[in-house]
Amino acid sequence: MSYHVKQSVLADASIAAQVDWYQEDESRGGEVLAKRWFEQLHAALAGLAEEPSRHRLAPENGKWLPQHQIRQVRFRPWKSGVGWRVLYTIDEAAKTVIVLQVRHAHRRFLHESAEENVG
Repeated sequence: MSYHVKQSVLADASIAAQVDWYQEDESRGGEVLAKRWFEQLHAALAGLAEEPSRHRLAPENGKWLPQHQIRQVRFRPWKSGVGWRVLYTIDEAAKTVIVLQVRHAHRRFLHESAEENVG
């Protein structure tokens, strides 16, 4: 069964910030790279519509937004490099996947960062 995938305000903000960062860096591809990253991200998010529970629990599970079971899917748009983590929760009753945050894999876990520990 297919799920509807939607993004939280926090996820929208983190995605917009990443796109802006790429757009501003002409030495690394600028607008072209931003568009490519965005398209690859949305392909990964579309993949969450089928069997979202197959992905593992995130390190934040039970520590950040403890009312939700938080899962993660790793997103690597480039062949080299570390990539990003897409944090999400599943609303089984509504058959909806809610993307909570998109974070570079080198960033601290949300429960370790006081200034970001907002839900």
